[in-house]
Amino acid sequence: MEHRSSMLRIEGFYSSYLDNQRDLFVYLPPSYDQDSSRRYPVLYMHDGQNIFHPAFNGYSWNVHETIDQLVQDNKMEEIIVVGISNMGMDRSNEFTHDMDGVRYQDDKVDIRPLGHLYERFLIEEVKPYVDRIFRTKSGAEHTALMGSSRGGQVTYHIGLRRPDIFSKLGIISPYLYYVDPLTLEEFPQYHSFQSKQPISRIWIDLGSSEGLLIMEKHVREAAEKLVELGYEADNELLYLYAPEAAHVEKDWAARLISPLIHFYGNKGKARVVTLHGHDEVGMVGAKSRLNPIVEMENGLQMTLLRADYQVSNPEILDVRADGTLVAKSTGETTVTVQYQGLQASRTIRVIPETPEHVTLDIIVHVPPNTPEVIRIYAWFPLADAGHGTYTNHLRLPLHTELVFQVTRTDGRIELDQNGNPVEHKYKAAANGTVEIYVERWS
Repeated sequence: MEHRSSMLRIEGFYSSYLDNQRDLFVYLPPSYDQDSSRRYPVLYMHDGQNIFHPAFNGYSWNVHETIDQLVQDNKMEEIIVVGISNMGMDRSNEFTHDMDGVRYQDDKVDIRPLGHLYERFLIEEVKPYVDRIFRTKSGAEHTALMGSSRGGQVTYHIGLRRPDIFSKLGIISPYLYYVDPLTLEEFPQYHSFQSKQPISRIWIDLGSSEGLLIMEKHVREAAEKLVELGYEADNELLYLYAPEAAHVEKDWAARLISPLIHFYGNKGKARVVTLHGHDEVGMVGAKSRLNPIVEMENGLQMTLLRADYQVSNPEILDVRADGTLVAKSTGETTVTVQYQGLQASRTIRVIPETPEHVTLDIIVHVPPNTPEVIRIYAWFPLADAGHGTYTNHLRLPLHTELVFQVTRTDGRIELDQNGNPVEHKYKAAANGTVEIYVERWS
């Protein structure tokens, strides 16, 4: 008889610390009902209503499907997953800690930081309940915490504050800085810890197409600070800069196997290495870093935080161990990265100068039936230029990548003639214009 996993919904779980109620979603592994003496590690995940079920945008993490497949393929051990629903408009408040370095006063929305109370709710109310009702392995060495965006921010803070409770942290596309889209001023939203904690596994990632919301330099900065504290790069702490991935559940779902294997499996040996990055770097101007991605036998992918690089013409270019390109003279050379007997190469051109920023003009033409009182967005808010046209003039850091939809404040989105949602992609390589004609709204 085939044994299957199951899911439970616990409605209206009350928090005395936050004085509110929310639903919990619990995933139980296939063998849970077969062996009453067996206990399981537990993964706690924020934004619980999106991890098994579709979010407002129609996408889900599909955590249950990914774990079921990994367990079936003997790539990870069986676990329990607890999804803690967010509280909608209070999500930003509950996921923000009032700590040194967290400039929540300068965030894009008004923040009333409740992170410490949410932390107590999770540790003193949710976890004891789960440990009492289900057969868990309750020790920190068996307990993990994971979340994305602001959920990544709160995972970082709770996990590093309370290593006595959580020893594995999944920090997915973490919201660590607010970047003002008009001025490009950057406001940190995370605290820098000063000492290494007894955490056995840390996973940090982001996608290349998350725009100004989640920038690689900010996430890499946090990862490097943790390495400086003593977390071993590419072993205790794994990092991934995922090409083409956007800030959306379907892309988090696509790379979920990597942190799960890091926490609960054996990644095995390296299978292939690929070298990503930009093909040009200036003697002056925007900085650039290579992105060497290793795929392991069990499917885990990671960016090497430290790697062995060789440059065919070292008079033109140096490459630091962290992948940073150091231009020395104009010309072209080949860079090769090596890892566990595997290698990958990329040709890099050094030019006199690369710009720090580029400009982008967005022009959106909407259908005649679009209400004039509705605001239009194309990632950024657009100004009404009249006659059904909306525009914005932006200044963006070089290499910024966006995946976006044209949306309205009433929730309607752009559809094509077949009724399918339309996604637009943009890479900031040079000054340019994006002109969009909306055929219809949802």
